[in-house]
Amino acid sequence: MRKIVGLLFLCGVMGACSDKTFPPIDSSTDFVASLNTLEPSINFISENLESLETWELDKAYTGFELVSDDYIFLYGYTLEEAELFQISTGKLIATYPVHEGVTFAYAVDETIFVANGKENTVTSFDQQGNRIAKADAGRYPMSMIADNKNLYVINFKDTLLSVYNLNDLKLVSNWDIPKSSHGIHLNDNELWIGGHGEGSQANKVISKYNIQSGELQGEMEAPMMPIDFVEASNGFIYTVSHGNNYVYKFTKEGELVSSIKVGANPFSITTFDESLVVAGYDDHQIHFLQNGEVIKKVPVGKGPFQLITREASK
Repeated sequence: MRKIVGLLFLCGVMGACSDKTFPPIDSSTDFVASLNTLEPSINFISENLESLETWELDKAYTGFELVSDDYIFLYGYTLEEAELFQISTGKLIATYPVHEGVTFAYAVDETIFVANGKENTVTSFDQQGNRIAKADAGRYPMSMIADNKNLYVINFKDTLLSVYNLNDLKLVSNWDIPKSSHGIHLNDNELWIGGHGEGSQANKVISKYNIQSGELQGEMEAPMMPIDFVEASNGFIYTVSHGNNYVYKFTKEGELVSSIKVGANPFSITTFDESLVVAGYDDHQIHFLQNGEVIKKVPVGKGPFQLITREASK
């Protein structure tokens, strides 16, 4: 009898969840999307740099990730579950038992990797919400990136980066890195890592590590607090430093080319079509740059914290 009641309750919950829908966006439509955390919402901006659609969120989501081009994975540090929504229908597809403490999510094809800073774990899930593998991590795992065989995880409150096998999350190695590291970029045979710094000492550099050995290869100045990266189609790598509101442009060899002040307290940077895109957390705007100049500012919800792009037409 208890099992029957449990099943009925589960069906009721699933039925209620299935009613949750957002305005759909056609699968052929290009967009850049901003997750806003102070008043939870997602703004979708079109290739014409105009507002396309807004999803008003009813939970304290602190991050999102694009999965297989037609799905958005939403999570929050205080939430017990994460959710996967289909963009072309606006419908909830699956819920994930991630528990409180999710700090970051990263998708590789249809597999979603979830870092939990309370449990100090990394877990992989499929698109149906089923757990594939789980591994212990250092203190407060956060930024993640992958190549074709390994997943690289920065442990924010620790002094190590953990390398896992992409398929089963078996630990491959740990690298020594500075505490409070955050932001990671894969550049050929190097990993570039940024960070906040610790205490009153703000981080002013990007550190370069050999992808094979984990050894430090050098540092580039990017004051202060470089925390996010993107590589553009022109071959240059850009980083945003939220401590001084600057975007820095580097060659792939690590040579600084130029810099520009953009937004107020930016946390995220990406590319969209021919533009570089920066989220201004405190000015509640998305800034679009071309040729080293801001060409447009698009107002979004309060506290734009993360950006994702979909260029389905390319």
